[in-house]
This record gives sequence, structure tokens and C-alpha cells, in this order.
Amino acid sequence: MSTPRTVLVVNPAAGAGRAGRVLSRVLEALQPWGEFEIAVTRAGEERPAERIVREAVASGATRIVVLGGDGTASQALNGLRQPDGSIAPVQLAVLPAGTGRDFARTIGPTRKPVVAARHVAQAGVARAIDVGEIEFATGERRLFLNIASFGVTARIAHALEEYPQLKRHAGALAFGLATVRAGLSYAPDQVEARVDAQPPQIGPVAAMAIANGAWFGGGMHVAPTARIDDGRFEVVRFGDIARSDFVVSLPLLYKGTHYAHPKVTVSQGAEVLAAPAGGSGARPIEIEADGEIVGKLPARFSVRPAALTLLA
Repeated sequence: MSTPRTVLVVNPAAGAGRAGRVLSRVLEALQPWGEFEIAVTRAGEERPAERIVREAVASGATRIVVLGGDGTASQALNGLRQPDGSIAPVQLAVLPAGTGRDFARTIGPTRKPVVAARHVAQAGVARAIDVGEIEFATGERRLFLNIASFGVTARIAHALEEYPQLKRHAGALAFGLATVRAGLSYAPDQVEARVDAQPPQIGPVAAMAIANGAWFGGGMHVAPTARIDDGRFEVVRFGDIARSDFVVSLPLLYKGTHYAHPKVTVSQGAEVLAAPAGGSGARPIEIEADGEIVGKLPARFSVRPAALTLLA
């Protein structure tokens, strides 16, 4: 068997510079692999990790390692998409160095990038996992590793993109601060959503999470029974929740006990269709995926079972 050709994709700004600070120790931890290439993302370029991975795969890379945040890992996943829509048969390893590091909570065994590097280099096991795909009304498609959502959650992601200094200075606490702020000013959107062949549900939605993984927002256990290898999403719908109740109930979301809330409903399925139901004057409903704004409703969310080889 030929030796894997490995490319390490580094986002040095991830985690308020955490990725850059630990890079030398990560390189040392990966020494058992022998030689590998290093590619560093450029500030100001749109989705640089996606371009790097696409070029690396085209030139023969067989193993991609990401040192960065969940957004960088998601870009890398989309870089694996081939022109025919398939995902390249390349191993992907994620060394979590971002602010939230939510995907790492699902895949284990650690959220520390140097420990993760040591583990994948010495004892990493390849496994097939599901990924999500979003198809927009334009026909454009986007893959996601962890969770896609819309409603107040997308507004939170938007705020964190517009004010990156909040994440730099507050770290993971930034997600909670942004959530409280959004929770005090949001209004539910009217949405029509259908999971698989179930009857469509039409009504107010504060947020809806289409979950492959279990955590988002810097430690919110939004989908506690979601699995990344069961061929289905966990779909968590937050209905017409009062603003005051939203903030008061926030601790339940971190604990993963919010399913008992009367305005929260949960279902499972391999496909979700969602569209605005507020008429022609309704405001656009944005979608975030793996922490990045990627488009707006209407959209189709579908599972691609066992589509990615994850090294963890």
C-alpha cells in the first residue's frame, strides 16, 4: 500500500490565534507520519480552505488534516466535493483549534488540538460518517459536517461574522452573549417545514436545527441524541417561544434538557424541506451551516450517509 500524501491546512487565526500558537507542537505530534505538506489560509480570501483542499485533492492528496475551527473544517469538506457532486475518497482529520470546537464534542476524544494531533498520528481510526447537504432554490449546493439551522441561530452567526472582535475577546462566551442579545430582540418567522414524508408543519419558528452532530454555538447541546453515522438528521424545532422565556430557558439548551420544553419539538429524518410561509412581504430567512451564513430559505436539507471518511 502506498504512503498517504498528507496536506495540513492551517487557519492561524482560528480560536483568536490558538491555531497559530500551537502549530509547532502540532507539527511535532504529527512526526510519526513522516513528510507532509502545509498550506496556510490567507486572511481576506473567501473560503480559502475550500480552495486549498480542492487543489490538493486534484494534485493527488489522500489525507487532509485541518488545524482550525468548525468553519475551516466545513470549508475543507466542501473542497472535497468533486465536479460530479461526489465526495473525494480522501481521509479528513480535524484538529479543533477554533472558538466553539463543537464538532470535536461529537467526534471525540479531545477538544485539544495538540492532543488530537498526537492521537490521529499514533492511533487514529478511519470511519465513515454522514454529512449534510443543502440545496438552495438557485440550484447551488453546500455540504455541512455538523449542524445547519435558521431563525435566531442564523442571526447569531451573522452577528459573530460582523463582529469578529467579540469572539477574539470573549472566546466561547461570545456565543452565549450573542445568543442572549439576539434572544431579546428576535421575532419568530413563519415557516413551512416537512421532514421526510411526514405532514408539513406551518407556523412560527424561533429557530430550527437540522443536526448531524449534537452540539453547536460553543457548547449548546442542541441535539443530544443525534448521531453522525445513523443516516438521518435530528430536527429540532423551537416554536413561538416568548423572548423572556428564550433567555430564561437558555441553560436548558446547554444541558441538553430542552426537549421537555412545550414549544420544542423533535423529529428524525433524512430530508427536510423548509420555506418561508409569511407571504411575499416576509423578511428573508438566512441559513447558517457549521457557523457560517451560507444562503437563505427555501432549501432542501438531505443526509448523505457514510459519505466521508473521518480519521479520529
